[in-house]
This record gives sequence, structure tokens and C-alpha cells, in this order.
Amino acid sequence: VQGSIKSREVTATYLQDECTLSIAINVPPNFPLKNAEVDGKKTLGIPENRFKRWSLQIRQIINNQDGTLLDALLLWKKNVEKEFEGVEPCPVCYSVLSVKTHDLPNLECKTCGNCFHSSCLYKWFASSGKNQCVICQQPWNGTRIQ
Repeated sequence: VQGSIKSREVTATYLQDECTLSIAINVPPNFPLKNAEVDGKKTLGIPENRFKRWSLQIRQIINNQDGTLLDALLLWKKNVEKEFEGVEPCPVCYSVLSVKTHDLPNLECKTCGNCFHSSCLYKWFASSGKNQCVICQQPWNGTRIQ
């Protein structure tokens, strides 16, 4: 967490694998007459609609519920941790977030249940010359997950 009195901005950073997520809360000079604003500097792996919902929650805490910046940042941290909780790393790249696309594993093998990043599977299929699951070696019969 970093803050600047001059710019009236607080920035928090969360590291997941090799990817960094960050958020900035800007407090205007005439706060509370003018509301604080939330800016998702880097929202890698977080769907846009979910980040908008988190942003609204943070603004509500600061602007309408007499919450502190610490309360808002702790809520953001809790939401980020909950987002990645229980998500197994991709068996190809061993990361939760894809290094290329910054997405969560979104393709699931219907046979063994392992989840992969689509970019990792594409690379695996291209390099192996086979359309078989990386783990169970059965012909690929996968499905996209949300």
C-alpha cells in the first residue's frame, strides 16, 4: 500500500504468481462534498463486471458509510483473495493467472476435471501434435468454464 498526500491517492497492490493487480483510491480536496473515486490500475484475471461491483462497494464504504480507506482496501484484498481461492494452477504453466492473457484457467477436461488456460492448451496441442489432455492423455473433450 502506498499513499501520496500531494496527489491525494492511495494505491494498493496484490501479487498473484507473476501478475500484479492494483487499485487506486483518489480522494478529492473537497471530500466529503465530492465523492472519492476508485480506479482499477491493473485488474488482471478479474472480469470487468466483477471489478465494477467491487469498485461500487469500495465507493459505498468511503462515501456513504463513514468507512476508512483501510476498510475499503481490506474489502478489496478480501475480494481478490476470494476470487483466487480454490483455483488450481494450470498444469501446463503452473500458474493461476496466464502469463500471456492474465486469465484464470478456463477450459476443463471432462475426463479428469483438470482446468487449463486456453493459450497453454493451444501451445500444448501444437507442440505435441496430439489433441490429448495434458494430464489423463485421453482425446480432448473439454468445456469452457466461467
